[in-house]
Amino acid sequence: MPALSKSLQRLEADTGLALLDRGGRGLRLTSAGLAFREHAEKLQAEYRDAVRHAMELRVGEAGLLRIGATGATVDSVVTLALQRLLPRRPALRVQLTQGLSDDLNDQVASGKLDLAVTPIYTDVPATLHQELIKEDALCVAAARGHPLAGRRKLALRDLAGQRWILPQPTSFARKALDARYAKAGLDLPTAALEVQHFSRGTLALLAVSDLLAVLPQSALDSGADIAVLPVALGKPFRRSIVLITRRATTWSPLMKEFRALVMGGSC
Repeated sequence: MPALSKSLQRLEADTGLALLDRGGRGLRLTSAGLAFREHAEKLQAEYRDAVRHAMELRVGEAGLLRIGATGATVDSVVTLALQRLLPRRPALRVQLTQGLSDDLNDQVASGKLDLAVTPIYTDVPATLHQELIKEDALCVAAARGHPLAGRRKLALRDLAGQRWILPQPTSFARKALDARYAKAGLDLPTAALEVQHFSRGTLALLAVSDLLAVLPQSALDSGADIAVLPVALGKPFRRSIVLITRRATTWSPLMKEFRALVMGGSC
């Protein structure tokens, strides 16, 4: 591909840097090339933003809002905001993408999503900006009729032999719980059911079973017949619900309005 080769050579001449390692059997980006690619991807995403916003202005539409949400935030945050936003904007079109936090972060970084509402336990990548919506502690819960629900204080050892509804093994909450059990010298919790998030159906199952669950405290707002067990889990079992955007993104009026709603504003 002579044209591509010439373009790369011009880039290297303009930057004064070796962007490609031409040794060995193929071409690989150098460290400078990787940094240049990151800047180029940001510019491409910003260009797509500008073109889309210009098209919306040209056709006079209220616009398209592309939102990402996890199973834990779609009902508790995003749809609540949309209940207020959609009636105000009759021509608004929303593309709602539900997925895992890491995947949504990647889609925001690449410009495929305008913003996302996700739970996080650590800082997001440097290409993204996060704004805290609320803190959400994790707790151990069971049906109100469970024998342990009447206890005033419980230690992990008191939970031995119980069966659980647990997040998937790759999740932060599951790893943290397993680590706490291992540190205490106890056998790891036995999962009767593994879930990506706690849906209304999962909570209904918990309410009529003898299972335990580790789940976000906010999930208990549904009014299900579930009790929080008095087990001290500590600081590692706290997470933040945040609004994720790309750094230096072009904020449309719709993005600003959605942000105000999820951050607790009245608009």
